[in-house]
Amino acid sequence: MSRPLALWLAAALLALAAGCSSPVLNRGSPAQARLTEAEARAAALARSGDYGGAARFYGEALRIATSLENADAIAANAINLSIVNQWLGRDAQARDALAAVLDAPRVNFSERRKIQTELRRAILELAGGNLGAATLWAGEAERHCAQTSCEYAATLLNVRAQIELESGRPAEAARLALAAAERSRGEAGRAEAANALRILGRSRIAAGEPSAAFEPLRSALDIDRELGDPRKILADLAELARAADAAGDADGARRYQERSVAVSRAMHEAKSGAEMEVLLRR
Repeated sequence: MSRPLALWLAAALLALAAGCSSPVLNRGSPAQARLTEAEARAAALARSGDYGGAARFYGEALRIATSLENADAIAANAINLSIVNQWLGRDAQARDALAAVLDAPRVNFSERRKIQTELRRAILELAGGNLGAATLWAGEAERHCAQTSCEYAATLLNVRAQIELESGRPAEAARLALAAAERSRGEAGRAEAANALRILGRSRIAAGEPSAAFEPLRSALDIDRELGDPRKILADLAELARAADAAGDADGARRYQERSVAVSRAMHEAKSGAEMEVLLRR
């Protein structure tokens, strides 16, 4: 699996942990203050594109949360640490971060946090091409999801669709992606809707129907531009270039590739998340 694909898969669950703060425990304690500060600094560094710095502070927040036995903060920071490590290409460290939840059966994590962490592990394994492990962890997340009022049904469908696509079953991948798009209706599910549309487009390319891929891929690109997610914009443009090339439109493929280069340059040159969004919306 290519690194650009791995990156958009890694980013797919950022919303699960983004903005997650620990419940107020010992509000006035020095340790709680350090936890809050570490989480805030990590989030700010991630927004600015300093993923190495973000990883350091998410790691610090995870250590403090563990010392406080704050299960919710342990899970939130473990997930975010895993995400930024994967962005940095540190897949082993990304997997290790999740052990704080997955290898701690005595800690009373909520069902929601368990599902988030299992999905994160499934996405990490999928991005690494470990389809068997990805299927196993997606199944664990699905099992927990069935036991509660689960808000991650669309994410699970997208992960399953991606597994089917990588396993050489584009028709089944397309079916699951369509189901994920249907479950993602509404403002809160727009990021997952874009993921579903991108997988649908990729499935149609894999099925030898590149002309049918343009509509879902362009819709995914529209959503991702509105959300200001540059990694997914790059993924959308890459898939549109592939579709154009497969359809015999060399000029169209070149235009999408040129746009991809421009977005990539903007990502590297932007000094902050706000500046990056401005560049992408021009």
